[in-house]
Amino acid sequence: MKLPTCTTCDRPAAWLRPWDRVRLCKMHFNEAFLKRVQKTINRYRLFERNDRIAVGVSGGKDSVVLLDTIVRLQKKHHTEVIAITIDEGISGYREDGLKYAKMAAERAGVEHRVFSFKDRFGSTLDDALIILEQNGQRLGACAYCGVFRRKLLNEAARIVEADKVATGHNADDEAQTILMNLLRGDILKTFRSDPVPRFKDPLFVPRVKPFRWTTEQEIVLYAHFNNLPYQEMPCPNSVEAHRGIIREIMTQYMEHSPDALFSILSSADKLFELVQNGKNGLVVPENPTPCKGCGEPSATGMCKACAIQSKIAKQKRLKIS
Repeated sequence: MKLPTCTTCDRPAAWLRPWDRVRLCKMHFNEAFLKRVQKTINRYRLFERNDRIAVGVSGGKDSVVLLDTIVRLQKKHHTEVIAITIDEGISGYREDGLKYAKMAAERAGVEHRVFSFKDRFGSTLDDALIILEQNGQRLGACAYCGVFRRKLLNEAARIVEADKVATGHNADDEAQTILMNLLRGDILKTFRSDPVPRFKDPLFVPRVKPFRWTTEQEIVLYAHFNNLPYQEMPCPNSVEAHRGIIREIMTQYMEHSPDALFSILSSADKLFELVQNGKNGLVVPENPTPCKGCGEPSATGMCKACAIQSKIAKQKRLKIS
């Protein structure tokens, strides 16, 4: 039985692209993958000449592939790349991720820096969750982890003097986030997920998402075709995440409409454009103000990270007394 061939050449097809039924061999898959990422970078003007790019590398598939991709694409540009990893302190999980993050940085030939919750906030995520559990007010682990991780990622980027922080959020992640915000009625939060940050602050390093139009399936295949090892173990706290429900909904819907992710992203981009142009009475979210606790940019008087730290400190004092 003859195997299906690549749409572009006579080599055996390695993948059938779901949304347009194009067959691709490994070589043309890689070409299409890199071309899509470069198109995303160009579309949103994510990088500029002479940028120093900090790539957030957790050791998972998205970040490992992102580092490899950015290094490949930036070879012809006057940019620098550095890998930074946030160690949340999740026992039995983060140690494995650190190993793969280090391997990815060594393979890419870039500097690798690790920043930990313990050093910055005084507690690992595991310790913080135990302390917060004691007052009966603990939210899901992801609620705390995300706040601390984003704050430390921004501070780490400043420490390494980066102009941009590139994260591995893919098309699936972005579409799920948009749906979650809409279902929660938080339209302003949706606007803040704009791929091109609209506000500028000397303490805020812009975060960019080169994989915004790249699917999770493509990233897994790229890692497999290019022999990029990554941490396959899921975070033990991910079972608490509301995102899992949205992911199941999207998976079922995409069985009937494979291009649904792109439709959601296109709709979001049109909303961003309306906001930017000030049409239909839409209001652009206000620029952040300095947090009264740490001075970092915040949407409120005190950033969420400082508010959580305050809760942890209060619980520690109660335990001592």
